[in-house]
Amino acid sequence: MDKSEKLGKVAIPKLLLNLSLPSIMGMLAVTLYHVADTIFVGRGVGTLAIAAVSVAMPFLMTITVFGQAIGMGGASIISRALGSGDKEKANLTLNNLIHTISVINLLVITAAFIFMEPVLILFGASEEYLHYAIDYTQIALIGSFFMNFINITMNAVRAEGNAKFAMQVMIIGAVLNLIVDPIFIFVFEWGIKGAALATTLSQFTGALLAVLYYLTGKGVLNISLNKIFQKPKISILKESFGIGSASFARQIASMLIVILINNSLLKYGGPVSVAVFGVIFRLLMFNFMPLFGINQGFLPIAGYNYGAENYDRVKHVLRAAIRSTTVFSIISFAIFFFLNEEMINIFSDDETLREEGAYALRILVITLPVIGFQIVGSGFYQ
Repeated sequence: MDKSEKLGKVAIPKLLLNLSLPSIMGMLAVTLYHVADTIFVGRGVGTLAIAAVSVAMPFLMTITVFGQAIGMGGASIISRALGSGDKEKANLTLNNLIHTISVINLLVITAAFIFMEPVLILFGASEEYLHYAIDYTQIALIGSFFMNFINITMNAVRAEGNAKFAMQVMIIGAVLNLIVDPIFIFVFEWGIKGAALATTLSQFTGALLAVLYYLTGKGVLNISLNKIFQKPKISILKESFGIGSASFARQIASMLIVILINNSLLKYGGPVSVAVFGVIFRLLMFNFMPLFGINQGFLPIAGYNYGAENYDRVKHVLRAAIRSTTVFSIISFAIFFFLNEEMINIFSDDETLREEGAYALRILVITLPVIGFQIVGSGFYQ
């Protein structure tokens, strides 16, 4: 039984655990290095640098949302194609998406470099820390190129049932970032540029591992230079963008909200309030990333069995995923609500940051118990 066939035969609880756990571990690793990055920046550079990273990250995420969206759309096609026995379509989808994201990377990242300063100001950067935001972004944009490629390939890897490798890629990148981050910031004294360089290096490593995975024939699918460079099949791109459009719209809406929040915080609270929001955003990643991990484990199972017309298994895995995410969200709510000050203190000794952060965190976690249902529900319709 190969990796993809297991999606239609292994018992749902065991299968969901086997596919979700690697994704959760990988997501937590990514969260850990984002949080550690902020801690190192806060301790090594200061509160203004935290505010700068808080502004730069949503900008960078707006770029990588292209890889996330069409990667998820392509993964849906791949899992359903494998379920129906059409491996050729699954292979063609992967190669078409690699071609497409390469073109998107070239266009979007070039535009981001050209309009970097006004866009960072739009996202909430003030004169006090704009130079920090530019220093971070101009290096991290290079990493966005590799991150989009990772999003495409790792969604494909999960769609073929190998969530373990996707976990390994993310953990290796996270560990590398955690090692070089303090070296670049504290030993080499590169400050916020060192933090951006460490992140970019880890993303390049992840992309390289993804390429080697397919070139060495370890996957169910394979990358072919002939297929990558040929004109993509319009029907595949249309379906990928169509399915991924929900994720794209959701992410863009989130970025618009961040723009409004950052500018409001800057106007009424100042740079420290922007830093507070950035710290809370990273803390909440410890809730959201595992939920996304469960969803990533759920998606290939649902897609494969939908393609195989085994609808009872689709319903079964849907119920199991909703239960799992809801229980996790309730536990997260309790931890963040009652240990809010201890969480904020990890990032900085700034008293204002601690007081404002603890208060805001208590408010923001109130709706966490229903978030899991929302994430799995949207994933189900993809």
